[in-house]
Amino acid sequence: MSTLQPIVHVLQHSSDEAVVEQFFENESLIWIDWREYEEDVIKYFNDQLPESHQIKYEMIEIDKPRGVDIVLSSGDRQLTIPFADDRTDRDSTIRAMQEMIAPRYQIRWFMESLGNDTLAFLLLSTEQWSELERQFGKDKLEFHFQPVTSESVMFYLDMDDVFDLIKIREQARTSE
Repeated sequence: MSTLQPIVHVLQHSSDEAVVEQFFENESLIWIDWREYEEDVIKYFNDQLPESHQIKYEMIEIDKPRGVDIVLSSGDRQLTIPFADDRTDRDSTIRAMQEMIAPRYQIRWFMESLGNDTLAFLLLSTEQWSELERQFGKDKLEFHFQPVTSESVMFYLDMDDVFDLIKIREQARTSE
């Protein structure tokens, strides 16, 4: 079975709750809990990448309340994850991983996991995402699989914003 087949199926039948629920079991989804360690988040994405494209990381102790810097590297590229001074966080780690694997790959947030403390992500080649966009259109694809960008807020959304987004998504779904 092609990697895209289950994704195509869920996009074709996105109004069928049973199909969407079944997709939650898809082995390609990367599940990240809000309490996850950053190095585990990096490993989860690396597990989906060919070995030659995996991102290396180094944890460096620093004299700030968060206690650590994490430096990502791949080939001649290097990026220190831009955490706040007082904490590390999953959003910054995921955004940095996206930056490191672009433009060859894209991480997208499976929006059906919105509102949970464990969120689902899908990593595919940019070519695969482009094929899905050609088949289903940008709006539909992004409604279900939101691209991770430098501005993405996933785990640190205010609860009011989460409920507003869920309500907007429910309204949009009924008008599909």
